[in-house]
Amino acid sequence: MKIRKILSLITAAALVIVCSGCSLNFFSVESLLAPPVQSGKNGEVQAAFNSLMKNEKIQLKTPVSGDFQSSFVLFDINGDGVDESLVFYSDSSSVESSVRMALLEFVDEKWAISSDIKGAGSGVFDVSFTDLDADGVYEIFVSWSLFDNKTTKIISIYAPVVDSRGLYSLEALGNEYCNSKSFADFNGDLRNDLILVYLDDTGNFQKSFLRLFSLSQNRELVKYAEVQLDSAITSVANIQSDIIKAGHESYSRLFIDCQKNDRMIFTEMVYWDINNSSPVRAIMNPSVSTARNINVKCQDIDADGYLEIPVFTKLYGDEKQFSVTDYDEIYTFTLLDWLNEKGDTNHRDIKTLYNPLDSYLFKFPWNGKVSVRYDSVRNALLFCEWNEQSKTYNAELFSIAYRDSSDEEVYGKVLYESQTGTYYYEITENGETFGITDNEVISSFRIV
Repeated sequence: MKIRKILSLITAAALVIVCSGCSLNFFSVESLLAPPVQSGKNGEVQAAFNSLMKNEKIQLKTPVSGDFQSSFVLFDINGDGVDESLVFYSDSSSVESSVRMALLEFVDEKWAISSDIKGAGSGVFDVSFTDLDADGVYEIFVSWSLFDNKTTKIISIYAPVVDSRGLYSLEALGNEYCNSKSFADFNGDLRNDLILVYLDDTGNFQKSFLRLFSLSQNRELVKYAEVQLDSAITSVANIQSDIIKAGHESYSRLFIDCQKNDRMIFTEMVYWDINNSSPVRAIMNPSVSTARNINVKCQDIDADGYLEIPVFTKLYGDEKQFSVTDYDEIYTFTLLDWLNEKGDTNHRDIKTLYNPLDSYLFKFPWNGKVSVRYDSVRNALLFCEWNEQSKTYNAELFSIAYRDSSDEEVYGKVLYESQTGTYYYEITENGETFGITDNEVISSFRIV
């Protein structure tokens, strides 16, 4: 997302919210719902709910995060080509304040409620599906928001089980505290694992844990490993994984981008030790060694199939030219070095310039010979030859500028078009002599 557009997007979103101040109600949980003729399955379910409401005190609840941010979560749980539906709701007339979850199936041309259960929190944070036991039926993972805690959630795991009616009932497999979750085959057994990060603040000092769970053959949720992480974690921004091949075996690596405070993030990397069958932290004291005050997460920067970790490195040039003020905020251009970690032997010296004003990375192999400065007149970042001995900028080589969609000005050649505007570039004659090409500029550019 382009930083300069955030204010206008927030304003637009606020108008939408103000203009859509209606609320939806629910239906009696004993009903069979005949879906009306609507476009889209989600629309069918929603229209059925609206037309068959029986209790005005019952209101739908919406997950606030994740891939399914709707009160009606449609998903083919058993892979038969027909979606089932989860519905989250609460009854304001009841003394019970927990959110409830209903599972609906499409049976005999009608929506039937096959299961209706009490949740473990006051709201729904997110919903996920994955097949932990590789039986072809997805388990359901619901993260419930707690009544008095903004960061810690309870994740409940449910297994759909066919009952005597031939419909699915939901079997609760377990509940776990967590702050963030992910799924990956971490231990190489060809089955997905549930990966949780939990920040335990019940003692005098916070402790942070990575916990790994699998599903046994008799449907028991088993915590098979745990490792303590850096205590400086205040929240988890992102969890990613990749797979390293080691001879005839393979193992996963987890990259956990952690929030240290409002302005700093850092990365924990944990891999599976095949010889000792245990998780191992690859970086000691990561809250110091990988700390950065920019919101750039781990990514496969060199397209080798493995994730790398961004860390600050020195950008040669005039430091007074590395900052620009826009919307009363100061944005600083920085240079990032992308680190390979345990198992990644494709050692390449990959450095990228980070432009926080226009939200992009640019591959930068010329540090010490080329530096940058911002031209406020052209609203462009200029890449210029740099004389380290005299500490001076020389010839301009090329430039990159952003113009939002309301700006009719065209600046050179199109580099990248986003939903909010267009990035342009221009190569000077000095740049062509230096060896800068169109292909190099285009291939070096990456949106954050």
